[in-house]
Amino acid sequence: MRVRGRDLETIISYILTIGVLVSLAVEAVGLGYYYATTESLQVDFTSRWQTSGNDFFAYAWGTLLSLGEGATPLSLIALGIVLLMVTPYLRVLASVVYFTVERNPKYALISLFVLSVLTISLKAH
Repeated sequence: MRVRGRDLETIISYILTIGVLVSLAVEAVGLGYYYATTESLQVDFTSRWQTSGNDFFAYAWGTLLSLGEGATPLSLIALGIVLLMVTPYLRVLASVVYFTVERNPKYALISLFVLSVLTISLKAH
């Protein structure tokens, strides 16, 4: 069963739309929770929630692990940011899979190159 180009556009559109909406919802819940506990919307991220010193993947993993200890307002806000940053990464990953399945080596390699650049960039920051 082959997926047509128009179907790829639809899949990518869903990935981007769902990623942004889920991220927005998590951010809204985190901000609402923050306001309910502090009665302020002036969010002050402590060093625990800043990405300095870690790469993005370590930061994302740490954010997910922190949710296992119990969701805090800042962990939910951080999760929303992680989800927003992962969304375009998943879009490129979907393109790599699609072009590989469709046996289109030219676009599979181009997508794989873009995925590599994104991965290196996220690993470096």
